[in-house]
Amino acid sequence: MNTTDEQHIRDLIAATTELWIAHDMPGWGRHFTEDADFVSHAGQWWTSRHDNVEGHLDIPDSVVPQKRNYVQRVESIAEVAAGVALVHTRWDWPDHRSPGSEAQDRAGIISYVVVRRDDRWRIRAAHNTRIS
Repeated sequence: MNTTDEQHIRDLIAATTELWIAHDMPGWGRHFTEDADFVSHAGQWWTSRHDNVEGHLDIPDSVVPQKRNYVQRVESIAEVAAGVALVHTRWDWPDHRSPGSEAQDRAGIISYVVVRRDDRWRIRAAHNTRIS
């Protein structure tokens, strides 16, 4: 994988992180393929961009402002075939508070399969695993 592709993938992850924090889920979803799979940390499995976005819109209003505490960083990028890469990120979400619960420091790992389509890198699949 050349350094330009690697930088574009890093930019993709940075963009989706910023859109996640802003809770711009339609904007976030545009970085996924139409047939994207997403497995959430809670075990939901969405099999389209539409369902993925809709599923991520369904969070309590009290959680949205807490997203400003969320960070995600790329840990590794590996080319698995021409135009296909496996990306692992780590995320941290300190002081996350679900309704009726005490604040928790949450963390996890997301495995992404990203593909180059129409001269853009997009997320084809993601699996989010909570580790805290």
